[in-house]
Amino acid sequence: MSMLVGPGAIGFAGGTSDFHTSPFPHKPGDKGRDKEGNEYLYVQYTGVVYFGCVVQITGDNKASPLLGTAREGHRVGLVAGGLATSNSGMTSVHGGWVQVYGLFYGAQTGSASDGLSSDGTVAYFAVPQASVGTPSGTFSLLAQGAGTSIAQTSVDASRIWGFWVLTPGQVSQLSNIPSGYQATSTSNTSGPASDVLGVSAATSAFIGDAHIVFLNYPWVDGIAAPLGAATT
Repeated sequence: MSMLVGPGAIGFAGGTSDFHTSPFPHKPGDKGRDKEGNEYLYVQYTGVVYFGCVVQITGDNKASPLLGTAREGHRVGLVAGGLATSNSGMTSVHGGWVQVYGLFYGAQTGSASDGLSSDGTVAYFAVPQASVGTPSGTFSLLAQGAGTSIAQTSVDASRIWGFWVLTPGQVSQLSNIPSGYQATSTSNTSGPASDVLGVSAATSAFIGDAHIVFLNYPWVDGIAAPLGAATT
């Protein structure tokens, strides 16, 4: 859990892992930063979410799991509320913090292996989850289509902009990873085969790998566009 800091006399009700029922101690739309410079947005949840899930944020600062079927633009955040050491989650009666800028330790995917356990030489696009699972709101990584000759092969998906996964080489350079967090985990799509961020196996809180990601005020435009690179 990160403690929030702000200018002047701004006060915060607890830390980023705290979540609340009505009356909320903050107004949806309030912002805060921690001492590392990571930025958070207070939202009202309109669906069931867990720590590390990806959410879409509406104009009135309400958040729900980001799905691959969404076809409209939204701001995007990662759920900071709940505890990484338990499967406690938020429902539509809760308000809490989502992270929108900086390093996030433990973003959830719905896949047992996303290929980033190698040397980081393969390029990936971050996209909303390809299929709905439990929990809802994980993200997926798609490899770019490989072009041959003057033809281009690609995959169509709605990209999450301003959102990228740190490769193992970059993770190894970090010196401030919080205790109990890790870059990736051994797991499978029916539930973690081993502990993920301190959560015991086979809970409903995690379904696949957990990655360290960097956020730069991410968003989606809802447009399923070809993701690939042509060669000549």
